[in-house]
Amino acid sequence: MNTFKINEKEYNARAFDFNMLCDLEDMGISLEQAQNKPMSMVRAYFGLCAGKGKEYAGNEMEAHIVGGGKFDDIMNAMTKEMGESDFFRNLSKTAEEETATDEREKKQEN
Repeated sequence: MNTFKINEKEYNARAFDFNMLCDLEDMGISLEQAQNKPMSMVRAYFGLCAGKGKEYAGNEMEAHIVGGGKFDDIMNAMTKEMGESDFFRNLSKTAEEETATDEREKKQEN
């Protein structure tokens, strides 16, 4: 299992499955927003891994950074979980295929 440390406490990374994506949406982060709101994405993901809410996660992340910590550990854990998730990979593949189809259709219309 992938882990990461925040404020010297180790947390288990959670898999990017259907429930995780729904939980992220419940915390206000959709996949479409993840790239536009990277800090909110990290906060929400950490909150879910910690079994706490956004407020707790934000306070812990702030203390971690102020104390000299970095985002590398949690970002690497998130990236690894995304890469290992069959559900996430197939969801991303479907979205890419839909985008390519939309672009082809637009070119044909012009």
